[in-house]
Amino acid sequence: MAFEIYLPLTDDPEGDAKAARLAGELGEIGNERFLRAVLRDPAAFHHRSTDRLVGWVTATPGAVEPNSSLLLRALHLSFTAHLPLSLSPDLLWYAVVHEVAVHVRLNSVAYEGLFTDTPGFRQTITVYDDSAPSDWERSINLVQEPLRERIGTETAELFQPAFSTTTSADATAALVALMDVVSPYYRFRWKSLCGIPRIRLEGTAGDWDLLALRVRGLADRFEGLRPWFTALHPVLDEIAATAAGRGVEQEFWRSLYKYRSRSGGASVTGWINAFFAHRYTDDGPCPKEEFGPGSSSAGDFPSHVSRVPFRWQTLVGTFDMAVLGGVLGIERDEEWIRPRLGHAVVELLPADPRDDRLPEPWYLADIQRLTGSREARLLDTLGTVTHEGTLLQVDCGIDVEEGTCVVRTVEGDWYLGDLVSNAGDIVCWENCGPDLGVALRTL
Repeated sequence: MAFEIYLPLTDDPEGDAKAARLAGELGEIGNERFLRAVLRDPAAFHHRSTDRLVGWVTATPGAVEPNSSLLLRALHLSFTAHLPLSLSPDLLWYAVVHEVAVHVRLNSVAYEGLFTDTPGFRQTITVYDDSAPSDWERSINLVQEPLRERIGTETAELFQPAFSTTTSADATAALVALMDVVSPYYRFRWKSLCGIPRIRLEGTAGDWDLLALRVRGLADRFEGLRPWFTALHPVLDEIAATAAGRGVEQEFWRSLYKYRSRSGGASVTGWINAFFAHRYTDDGPCPKEEFGPGSSSAGDFPSHVSRVPFRWQTLVGTFDMAVLGGVLGIERDEEWIRPRLGHAVVELLPADPRDDRLPEPWYLADIQRLTGSREARLLDTLGTVTHEGTLLQVDCGIDVEEGTCVVRTVEGDWYLGDLVSNAGDIVCWENCGPDLGVALRTL
């Protein structure tokens, strides 16, 4: 709904012609130059609810972009080019609040009682939002609740009327204007730091005591794992103490997955590492030497799926089967993320034969999966293979993609190289050591 006001112009053919020409020359010039002029300091834009700005393109080199109000610029465009103007109550409300903000900044002591209960001390309002980069409008509005708690709902609503014309962008602009008003009393901070906000320990305190007790029972029977169990016991004891209501050690629980919930990278640095006695590589599990909190990559962990093969004899034949058990799923239990134990039964179908040229336990399909190259293939012909001018004796070569190869020497090291002829000649450029997985990941 809108109300239109008609303002007939005086009869002026020459002026009308000039206005029509100016209107025809208007174009979309974007608002980046204007915003940079307002900011004055260098800036990179992460979000703009609008990037539109109609104006006249100037060809003057080095022309200075004016930084005065676009409201006034819109009036000038309408007035000069005889174009109708559309105004919203949201727009004029913002203009009023903007002036209030300036007044409060100039007289902050006089209005402390209206906006803060800590005169002379500037409070910090922190917004925690890991998804801010994907939706800044939503993230800005997360200020609403903590700001209302401080200045009161009545004051907050006074500054944020809802008109029938109000869009989400309008409402957000009004909120930013209010933030500007209270800026002498509050500073704002955004934190996009991944973390686990709450952890639920299912069952009873007795269950968690029993867990710690049974692990100690295992430690008595497996001498070779004693260093691992020694590192694991304190972790289980702390969990049991929490479940028993003996207090929550914040730093401990914040360090479950990432040490002190610190973001960044794919490494696992928390005490969950203590639950793993082995490091899992493409060539199989390797015993670990350190078992406490540390740094492990996602590839260092097992599948947590146990596989037990069996043969199933039926009236129609005998089948190779396997029963699986372990962590088979993740469910959403209302707001909680819940890893789920489960089991499955599968029939083992005939697999493509493994090429004996590949080291155990590698299949060509493993290489294709790891490299993302469906074209990966074993080289049937190996010609002259060199590394920095030195001839290499090789017994296996894999063309991973378009002539990029990995080859294995008779000594067992894997090299990266380029296939340079149809005769299988390869020029190598890096020695990756005896681990095929490391070589493939280096590509």
